[in-house]
Amino acid sequence: MYKYNFLLYLFSPYLIIRTISSTIIRKGGYKYFFQRLGYLLPKINNSPIWLHAASIGETKIAIRLYDTLKIKYPETNFLITTTTPSAKYLIPEDRNLLHSHLPIDWFFSARKFIKKIKPRISITVETEIWPNFVFLCKRNSIPAIIVNGRLSDKTLKTNSILKNIYKLTIKNYEMIICKSDYDKKKFIALGADEKQLSIEGNLKFTLYDSKKNNHNIINKKYILAVSTHADEERQIITEWLRTNEKKTLLVIVPRHPERLGDILSDLPLDLLNIAIRSKNEKIKNNTQIYIADTLGEVDSLLEFCEFVFVGGSLVDHGGQNFMEAASYGKTIIVGPYMYNFISETEEFLKKNAMIMVKNSNTLKHVFERLLKSKQRRELFGNNAKKIIESKQDIIHSYCRSIQRLITEL
Repeated sequence: MYKYNFLLYLFSPYLIIRTISSTIIRKGGYKYFFQRLGYLLPKINNSPIWLHAASIGETKIAIRLYDTLKIKYPETNFLITTTTPSAKYLIPEDRNLLHSHLPIDWFFSARKFIKKIKPRISITVETEIWPNFVFLCKRNSIPAIIVNGRLSDKTLKTNSILKNIYKLTIKNYEMIICKSDYDKKKFIALGADEKQLSIEGNLKFTLYDSKKNNHNIINKKYILAVSTHADEERQIITEWLRTNEKKTLLVIVPRHPERLGDILSDLPLDLLNIAIRSKNEKIKNNTQIYIADTLGEVDSLLEFCEFVFVGGSLVDHGGQNFMEAASYGKTIIVGPYMYNFISETEEFLKKNAMIMVKNSNTLKHVFERLLKSKQRRELFGNNAKKIIESKQDIIHSYCRSIQRLITEL
């Protein structure tokens, strides 16, 4: 721990500058800045159930857990902490639920947080391992657990100093509930004990249900490319144009809407008819590409598309979450880089619920086959939806494990 804290304090200027940057650029506000430094923490009576989520994806899982756990503990206070400014906007207004940004893992700020909040239990969603927080939970007899646990290859391949710190930290967790056997093996490789570990499945499966009631914002038949990253738009558009499809529109939803300028600079604009949603440009009969660079409209776009390509998979990013598309019963296409969802991708491919292309050069062929065959689209889409529906009890399995731990306190 001494080495970790020395390194952390050594990098303190960088961490403070980064916090200032996020406060300004991401509009975190003054509360975000001070809470990240360990100040302006919320006042909570009684010991709350504390859920920590790094960003938006993890926060959705934390909210799902909260919605289920509050039924069992209606008089208990809950606290959800997040790391990024944007995640707080997902937190619902509820009498027994508070939000705070998690302080940076300096020992003094972590100690101040634990002393003021006095959590009943610490539940971290997915991947964040903060040594000082976990150590202080252990010292104060607060059980710390990880849910939907997963580790990246980057964590396992980190330098020996950090790896040893992680190994020491991981042993302080009371329980680590993994989303797959693949992830369990990674935790063991990092130093976790078999007794700490269990497998309950991926909680992201439970974030989506079959109740759909969206408004179609596209006045034309279209296919969708969602959560695309740098260079993927160019590759997808190139292959789409090769199909010479005139009656169908290609709609692109970039993972980061602020990349619009970079996307456009990568395309031969004089040869394309493009409309941009953020500029309120209308879709015309000759529009070929529609860039939906806005937030909060993915649900609607997924519901009414013919099929969907999920980004982060044609480039070495590891793939984006495709489960929402599956919940809509859509045929899902991905590229070869899906290492963020290895177990899930294997299951979908095995059950004919997904199409994986080796590279962008094969997209044209896949696009053409799916456009010609509604039966093929429905086959893959229905299989995907069945998988999602079969996983809905996962949330209850997680909550039963958490309840057992709370009961033992």
